[in-house]
Order: sequence, then C-alpha cells, then structure tokens
Amino acid sequence: MSTGLLHLLCLRAAGRIPDGDLAGLRGLLAHGDHGDHGACAARLLGAFPQSAAEIAVLTALLPPETPLLPEPAADENVDAEPTALFVPFPPADLPLYATAAPPVVDETAGGTVDDLDRALLDVLDPARTAGVWRCWRITRGPDGTVDAVRVYLVEATAPDDELPAIADRGQQALADAGHAAPVEVYRPDLPLPAYQWAARSRSALIWAPQPPGEVHLAADGDARLPVDDDEIAAFVTHLRSAPALTAHLRTDGTWVWPADVADRLLDEGALADEGLLRHLRRCRADPPAPADAVAVHRAFAALVRARAL
Repeated sequence: MSTGLLHLLCLRAAGRIPDGDLAGLRGLLAHGDHGDHGACAARLLGAFPQSAAEIAVLTALLPPETPLLPEPAADENVDAEPTALFVPFPPADLPLYATAAPPVVDETAGGTVDDLDRALLDVLDPARTAGVWRCWRITRGPDGTVDAVRVYLVEATAPDDELPAIADRGQQALADAGHAAPVEVYRPDLPLPAYQWAARSRSALIWAPQPPGEVHLAADGDARLPVDDDEIAAFVTHLRSAPALTAHLRTDGTWVWPADVADRLLDEGALADEGLLRHLRRCRADPPAPADAVAVHRAFAALVRARAL
C-alpha cells in the first residue's frame, strides 16, 4: 500500500523538485524493498507544499524520533497551478505558429511519432495502457534563460503498486535512447494533480488502444426538432454527464454540443441538430462507455484542426 501512496506523492512532487531527484525516487520505489520506503518518505517530506494528510502519510514511514516536521501548507498552496508552460510540439516550432499555436494535438490521426516516443511505447504493456501523451515543459530561470524539457504522461490500468515500475522502465528506456525525460504514470480512476493536468491539457496524444473516429459538432440554432416526452430524461442525463471540453462545450467523444443544450431540451422539449438527436437515440438504445481522457483529447484536437474553437 505504501508503494502506491508514495507514487502518488511523487506525482505531486513533479515540477516541484528536480527531475533527476524525482527519477531517482521512482527508481527507489520500483527496485527497492519496503525498507527503502522510509528513505523515499524522508526525501519527500517538506520538499514541496503538503497537506496535513500527506505529511501524516510520510511521517508514518519515518522513525518516531524524526525531528522538525513541516507545517501543513495553506489549502490554496497545496496543489497550486504550475508556473511552467506546456506546449504539445517542440518549442523550436513555436515561430511556425505565430499566434495560432494549437493547444492540443492528436498524433494518432496521421501525425508524427519520433524515435524517443517509440522507445517509450516499446516498453509499455498495451493491454494495461489507456493512453500516452507527450508535451514540452517550458520554464524561465531567474536569469531569463528558458529551459524546455520533454515530458510524457502514461495512463495505466495496472495496480497502484506497479506504477513506479512502469515509470522507471519508461524513464530508463528514454535514457538508453539518449534523452532523459520524466514519465508521469497515473491511473484513470484518480483525479490528476495540477501539474499532470496542466501538462496533459497542452499535449500531443501519441498512442491509444483504438484509432480515432469522426467527431461531429452539433449545430447551435433554434430547437425545432421535437423530442418524445419519454426520451427527454435519458437524453438530459447523457448530455449533462458527458465531460466538459471547454467552459461552453461537452463531448461524449463522438459528438460535441453546447453545454446548455440539456437545459434547453428540458425547457423546450426539442433539439436543434438532427444528427445529435439520432445519436442520442442510438446511445439510449445501446449505451456507450463513458468518454475517457483519450476521447476528450481527440474531440478537442478535432475541433482545433477544424478551426471550430
């Protein structure tokens, strides 16, 4: 259990302690025994803003006489937004985009996967991988210098205590290929810390279990297509439960619609887009799996490519 908890705290440490130190901690968790948990906990304790619960987890793995325990950070500082910027393409390409750089990219839709990407993908288990993303973290030093670091994110369905080994194996494969890069590994059923969330939201999808499909954008006009009374509740549930794509759009991975469509359907008993109406009827008859991070990313990337955002 402590292996999984320490891995989660290593996720929280990303971007807040040096990449090399973090890689070492992940290697320690992957290859060490339970006696190494105390060493890992000692190096994480107080290394970044931590909540009282996180401090308690770490101190439980340390000797009782451990001195000078840190004070818990203020709530707003525990998981603050990272100051680094993330881009889904090499920073050298920034001048090519001027002011219209895409926020996300889907390389699985005919894009570029390079040798380093393949070095990582080759050591991942496809049966236990839900998606792989790549981005560059850009930070500015006190002296005005700019540092760009390639970062990978792997969504894995393996048990918590196996995640450090996946991260370590990926980092070692990249190092062997001649380029050290952090590999952030997490499960899809846990909320992402702010650092990984920011990185994935400005990244390129480089691998997914299924190829991309077509994404449709629902028309946002007058609701002129009546919906049967016995359909409305199911349709509203589907529309409201879908993940948010932006503040004003939701998606189930196949269709994208305005976030207020469900409210308008309740008020007016009608929809504006015939294709969306047919889609909702198919989903009612044969409910699809909920949209995952890959589906949301692909929908966003499709709209970016179509210049619909």
